[in-house]
Amino acid sequence: AIGAALFGNLRPNDTMLSVCETPYDTLHNIIGINNAKDMGSLKNYGVKYKQLELNDKSKVDIQLMIKTLQEDKSIKLLHIQRSTGYGWRKALLICEIKEIIKSAKDINPNVICFVDNCYGEFIETTEPTDVGADLVAGSLIKNIGGGIAPTGGYIAGKEEYVLQAS
Repeated sequence: AIGAALFGNLRPNDTMLSVCETPYDTLHNIIGINNAKDMGSLKNYGVKYKQLELNDKSKVDIQLMIKTLQEDKSIKLLHIQRSTGYGWRKALLICEIKEIIKSAKDINPNVICFVDNCYGEFIETTEPTDVGADLVAGSLIKNIGGGIAPTGGYIAGKEEYVLQAS
């Protein structure tokens, strides 16, 4: 689902900016940030990738994100990974996601704010789309069993971006 969301909404010469350091390893081949030949990766199709390090408090560095968005007009999609993956930071709370999205949209209202919501479903009473996320994807099969999403994953958000992913 995450791969479909990214491939459906990114085009050659677009840039994807990860604000939570390196995404977990299952996305490396999709993005093309590994040592493989990138066959079929976003990189192979001309999509650029940048990532930001966390600040000294192990939080998303919003000031660095703002500076990066101001300097690089090719950034089309902001990748926000809600869970920690294999990192040491805490999972992002909805209030933190809201601040990231608002800060990004203040700089570039057209940037697609994408939240990788794996392991984040139903842990708060609101979801990323409630605080401005344009697109979310995840795997309901991991947290609460496969009955809700028999295909294993879901994509939700603004109609135009969900249609692009389809």
